[in-house]
Amino acid sequence: MNFLRGIVRAQGQIFLQAGWGPALFALAAMTVASPWFALAALAGAAVQAGCALALAGRDDARGLHRLREGGNRARRRPLGHDPESSRVDAKALARNRSGVIPAEVDQGLHGFNGALTGCAAVLACGPGIPAALWTLAGSAVCALIVWGAPKLSWPASLPLLTGPFCLANSIAVAVAVPFERTPGAVVPLGSPVHDVLAGAVRGAHQVILGGSVLGGLLVLAGMFAAGWRAGVWAAAGTMVGTLVGFVGFVGIGQGPAASGLLGYGALLVTVALGVAFPSRGSRILRIGVPLLAAAVTVPLWWAITAVGVAPYTWPFVLVTWTVLALRSRQWRAGEARHDER
Repeated sequence: MNFLRGIVRAQGQIFLQAGWGPALFALAAMTVASPWFALAALAGAAVQAGCALALAGRDDARGLHRLREGGNRARRRPLGHDPESSRVDAKALARNRSGVIPAEVDQGLHGFNGALTGCAAVLACGPGIPAALWTLAGSAVCALIVWGAPKLSWPASLPLLTGPFCLANSIAVAVAVPFERTPGAVVPLGSPVHDVLAGAVRGAHQVILGGSVLGGLLVLAGMFAAGWRAGVWAAAGTMVGTLVGFVGFVGIGQGPAASGLLGYGALLVTVALGVAFPSRGSRILRIGVPLLAAAVTVPLWWAITAVGVAPYTWPFVLVTWTVLALRSRQWRAGEARHDER
């Protein structure tokens, strides 16, 4: 396990990609927004990964203690009890401690929520001590949420995605920073074709709380570096979200669409449902469901923003969870029908 490698890879995991290409392009896109974004993202990833390892070590220490206690009780039991079971469990736990969690850190899976937290902190406070404290505390809270969710019987079929980031930072914004209902840079509107294309590209950059065309091009380049499917789905997603916004969904207008605010959630949804968690159904379902889900993120973004909550990646998280939950329910129903036969 390489800790430094893990916190770099975490930048690509923001886009559900584990390779070096997406990670390095993401860092470049953050630097375009501000060098402080990139530094804060790396710091946030490091804090979350460090806390994850510390929490895993705590669990392992408690588990080994319980196993030792069980072994002592076993030795005091009457003959006939097989003490090998305790030894096997101890070996399995030791193997888990030395392999599974560090491997997840190495892949960046315990750092991307912290990375986004760093970006959110700099965006809200600007570079300085408040942003550093926000990054430290928020990333630690993300690690606690990821650690605690399985203990609270969170469904295994629903990956946490950027939910920990959304929860921790939405609370932080509500407490510390008044949220503007129309966030994002105001961009001048031009021809419809130009505005749609530029808005879609900016949407790719908005995933990491940026908003420039150059930053969006770097993000999309990173997605294509991960593979043509990831690149195509990313481009299709941000285009769908932006187009739905320009069609004139009630209450939104073209300003947020041109700024990219309606494309980033749609991009993440199509990458999640088209690449990371693809459907097993027909081609129509495999293509139609991610695109329809991407369109749904637009009114959801408007609803979340209208009530004064920082939207962050909530539209992506909520829509993806809904689709995966319905898919899991359908699968269980199919299994039940098969068992009845």
